[in-house]
Amino acid sequence: MIRHIASLTLGTLLVSGFIACDKPGATEKQREDKATEQAVEARNEANQNVENAQAKANKDIAAARTDFERTREDYRHSRTTDLTRLDKKIADLDAKERTATGKTKADLDAHLPAIRQQRDDFVRDMVALDRTSPDTWDQAKANLDKEWDALESAVDKAY
Repeated sequence: MIRHIASLTLGTLLVSGFIACDKPGATEKQREDKATEQAVEARNEANQNVENAQAKANKDIAAARTDFERTREDYRHSRTTDLTRLDKKIADLDAKERTATGKTKADLDAHLPAIRQQRDDFVRDMVALDRTSPDTWDQAKANLDKEWDALESAVDKAY
């Protein structure tokens, strides 16, 4: 009987050991599955955040480009209007040159070719604004403003 009790106790211990071993293995598997699921969710959330940030950045870039193009077009329009007004003055000087005599004719003959060259250079540089990037816009605009001031001054002196 002691033998029978001893073997029954031993069997119970072995079966309990197997049951106890299976349960922690299952718990660890559940933990691993849960951790994997959390990692997938975190990765998906991170990807969604990246996509949202990229979409916002693309929207901001498009708005900045639109603003720059509008600024460039407004500036070009303003300078074209100024140039039209200045061309009228140059045409008046050309007419005055044809009818002038003496010192006035000599002064106009001396100044008009330089004025025409300055005007042509200004127009060439104004057309080049189409190829100006936002990075170089401020410098290109400043240079064109200086050219404009010099051209306008030369016409006003000859006028």
